[in-house]
Amino acid sequence: MRQSLDTYLERERPRSFKDILGHERWFETLLSNLKRERATNSHQPIALIGSPGVGKRTLVKMYAQALLCERALASRIDGDPCGHCYECRALKEERSWGWVEKDVRGEDGEDDDAGVLEKAQGEALHTLIEREGGLNTASVRVVVFNNSEEFTGTTADIALKTLEREVSSSLFVFLVNDEARFSAALRSRCNVYRVGPISVEDMVGRLSLICERRSVMFDEAALRAVAVAGNGSFGEALAILAPIERRGDVTVQNLVREPEFGWGPTMLACWRAVLSGHRDEAMSLFGSIGTHGPMRVRAMQAFLVECRIRKAAGGLPVAASVSPALGLLSAESWERILRDWTGWCQARGLELDEAIERALGFWASVKVGVPWRASFLKGYEDLTGTRSTSNDLEMATGTALI
Repeated sequence: MRQSLDTYLERERPRSFKDILGHERWFETLLSNLKRERATNSHQPIALIGSPGVGKRTLVKMYAQALLCERALASRIDGDPCGHCYECRALKEERSWGWVEKDVRGEDGEDDDAGVLEKAQGEALHTLIEREGGLNTASVRVVVFNNSEEFTGTTADIALKTLEREVSSSLFVFLVNDEARFSAALRSRCNVYRVGPISVEDMVGRLSLICERRSVMFDEAALRAVAVAGNGSFGEALAILAPIERRGDVTVQNLVREPEFGWGPTMLACWRAVLSGHRDEAMSLFGSIGTHGPMRVRAMQAFLVECRIRKAAGGLPVAASVSPALGLLSAESWERILRDWTGWCQARGLELDEAIERALGFWASVKVGVPWRASFLKGYEDLTGTRSTSNDLEMATGTALI
């Protein structure tokens, strides 16, 4: 039986700085820092700033393992941890004396940064005592704070004092999701690294490698859609991939069974019904998209923007779609819907560009909270020039119209 994706990924975590997806450019900087820190036994705090899921924690854990590794730095390839000494194995197995990880938000999600900081400081002190007593062989303790933007002004001041006092015994690492909220005072004391989103090409390459190693069949189009939906976050891409893989192969056929990917063909069918004058059929199809009204409105907006892009491209390949769900549709499908819409416009003396902009303008103006049926009816009216009856509107809004 094939092991779960989570189990596989834990076993296959990066063992080399160059294996850290999308962040190869940090290699020289990290190696330089390692040399300085091991030579001087002085540890400049680090702030890793980037959106959730871009690899900040993976990066710092690899760095911590390289810093704690018992082998001489000069004897290691590219400064990578050896992976075999006691400290390397202990950190990998989550039993290292030299690693402390805390979430500034607290276990219940509430802001509890003072308590978290106090506990981390206490554990750092215990490390010093343990090391002096022979219990801890690590030369330094790496203290990692997740969600560091949650530090308040008071606890940021406490942290600053701690950094000054323990520069030779602890490396403090602040993982930051929102730079605007991170303490300016703390940032000024840190080596700051901004970890950007992972490119689609890098993401597709790594996802395809995962599938190959797991003997999972895949379509490149499906992996590209997953990579785009991941929005630069490898963690998010894996979260999307897992339920698709549970269905079997990672193919477009299985991908479109997920709500966030499967609405493209439904939207095309909805729009063909609109152009054919089958209003009720079109509204029924529109109502089957997603799980709530706002998602349906966003889907319509994305579809109309894609129509504008495809029309402007004039049949040329489009580099990237505005949504993975729309990117899965064939070029022939787009040619057909634009051809049908062009014919519809010609029968009414309109230009297609004008019709697209008019529809897009309406759907861009739809306010949050308006019932999706009412929005659809009004959009249909605006496009076709027809009028809805009082009964139609009452059904759409769920409110009697007087």
